[in-house]
Amino acid sequence: MNMFDTFFNPRTIAVIGASQDLASISGQPIAHLKAKGFAGRILPVNPRYAEVAGYTCYPDVAALPLVPDVAVIAVGAKRVPDALAELGKKGCRFAVILSSGFAEAGEEGAQAQRNITAIARSFGMQVIGPNCQGYMNISAGMHVGFGAPYGLTYPKGHLSLTSQSGAFGNSIVMLASQEGIGFRHYVSTGNESVTTSLDFMDAMIDDPQTHVIAGYVEGFQDARRLLGIGRRALAAGKPMLIWKVGTSPAGALAAASHTANLGGSMALYRAAFRQSGIIEVNDVGDLADCAKALLPGRLPKGNRLAIVTISGGAGIAMADGASNGGLQLPALAPASVSALKQVLPAFAAVANPLDVTASLLTDPSLLRVTLEQLASDPNVDMIGLALAAASGSQAVELANEIVRICTEREIPVMVAWNADPATVQQAYDILDTAGIPRYQSPVRCARGASALWAFARARIELAQVQSEQPLQLTSPRARLALAGRATDLTEFEAKKLLQTYGIGVTREALATSAREASDIAGAMDGPVVMKIQSPAIPHKTEAGGVRIGVQDGAVVAAFDEIINNARAYAPTCVPDGVLVQEMVSGGAELILGINNDPLFGPAVMVGFGGIFAEVMQDVSFRLAPITRSEARAMVRELRLFAILDGARGRPRADLDALTDTLMRLSAMAIDLQEQLQELDINPLFVMQAGDGVKAGDALAKPLAPDCTVPPACLQASVAGLVSA
Repeated sequence: MNMFDTFFNPRTIAVIGASQDLASISGQPIAHLKAKGFAGRILPVNPRYAEVAGYTCYPDVAALPLVPDVAVIAVGAKRVPDALAELGKKGCRFAVILSSGFAEAGEEGAQAQRNITAIARSFGMQVIGPNCQGYMNISAGMHVGFGAPYGLTYPKGHLSLTSQSGAFGNSIVMLASQEGIGFRHYVSTGNESVTTSLDFMDAMIDDPQTHVIAGYVEGFQDARRLLGIGRRALAAGKPMLIWKVGTSPAGALAAASHTANLGGSMALYRAAFRQSGIIEVNDVGDLADCAKALLPGRLPKGNRLAIVTISGGAGIAMADGASNGGLQLPALAPASVSALKQVLPAFAAVANPLDVTASLLTDPSLLRVTLEQLASDPNVDMIGLALAAASGSQAVELANEIVRICTEREIPVMVAWNADPATVQQAYDILDTAGIPRYQSPVRCARGASALWAFARARIELAQVQSEQPLQLTSPRARLALAGRATDLTEFEAKKLLQTYGIGVTREALATSAREASDIAGAMDGPVVMKIQSPAIPHKTEAGGVRIGVQDGAVVAAFDEIINNARAYAPTCVPDGVLVQEMVSGGAELILGINNDPLFGPAVMVGFGGIFAEVMQDVSFRLAPITRSEARAMVRELRLFAILDGARGRPRADLDALTDTLMRLSAMAIDLQEQLQELDINPLFVMQAGDGVKAGDALAKPLAPDCTVPPACLQASVAGLVSA
């Protein structure tokens, strides 16, 4: 946090373009600082005025009597570069550009933004914005920006928030405050011309007073950093909550036009979230629910939730929410059931959810006994308590019992309690002071519990990942084969690439004549698959270039038909030949792939494949490189994993071979990240346990050629790879 300490705790703030109209955009920063009692020095800059709001106003930056710690720039877009350069020459290290009209406004604005980026970097300045609304050190009561929310007072606390949207970020602060969340810092980052949300998130990990980090995100230009920052926060015990918008095609387009950030693939964002323990939220209420659970720092040992209610309906609702959040509702231990039956009314349902009935309202001691028993139950990791509208004189006693059990037994307890605050405010205050998460509904309480387990699980998984080493493979021959290649590799070439990294493929050979095809098929000892091979025909089926189950006597005719169909489909192409491969029967058909994303870099994917891959969309992504435990987790995330695991009497698939293939694909993605854009294996036949895997088809797309390797060398290198 040292990098931004001066930014959040400045002694002097200059306002470039300051106005005497304190209601204007260029006047509000001074008005809000003054109203909040900023103890430092305010330096207005505007040649039109001698004073602004009682402060001496200076004609330009050079005239300032000292170097400002932070400068707020509130002038027209065309004047911003000069103002920024003057501040750089003065020695100012932080500038907040409120002005709009940059990358969000088209190519001319984008060029203007590139100019201010260059200026800032030449002086080593941190720049927040342009097109932002400011920032707040809420813990110190210092609000720097414009808009009515900057004039409000918010509860102090330990959540720090960044937002790429100014006005909506302000709304998040306001609404989350109303939900009872206390704030440490808030920054509107706007277009992020220099300083990004990730820069602030990274710094907030080192801030002792920030316990939870949250962000409203439209897109990261430096998205690959997300993985490292998320894992650093995870290791430091600082949960990160990210509300990533632009997840739909329409939303992604709106995000690009709004702040000029690159939306990126949501699948890869979620992969980064999953690998680094970042919790995705999708609304202000969702953010508040997760933050309430995480801010106290009490983590469960597992995902087993015991639910206690005074209403059966609330228990059902909380159970549904818990199930959706990946929590288990375990059966209570026999000793717990026996003990509870001795003290609860005979008509109470002693199970999980545990309905203690409304008797609790007249005898609060029942809560003490219930919580004690559940806290001692070896099957229980955390407790969700739904008190409905419980109120009256017993409310304080109930609250004290909840605090006591949390303190003495160190078990997380979350409370759903929706009584009228006027009747139970003292009880609510007791819970809030003790950091007991309190919710308006059982479903929201379950969401909080889910977030608590998600963070605890991520810490366990990170420890496992960090104890492993990703597989590393290197193939100079493969890199040379792809360097400068302008066209897609044929299936035959792509499979040779896979074999270079130890990935199993079908038995096959390339035939350039009908007789050669017949000889190859004859050696296969069974029906074969025949496919046209040409970089100009990536989708072989659409071109009529595939024949399945061809018997030996029909191979010659099939070869001629495939060649004729290819010439009709792409008259100018010269086919490499026809691939003749073994017919694979049995096994599950999966799709595996590599995507070399411009924002995230190499990523790997696994899913259920075959002809319905795009329809099913049952896939899992990870950023490469991955370890063995991550590869296993990818496979287990698939909705149809039970099919691979031997559901309904099916033979269990060779999951070890599939895991090994994913790791090899990950190593390939890293080794070829400067040459390979995409690679698909569809299908990958995963045979029964012990029989391995076979790539049935493959397609590889190289990165755009760099023209550094002579064409003759390229042709020779590809030929050498294919013949290997």
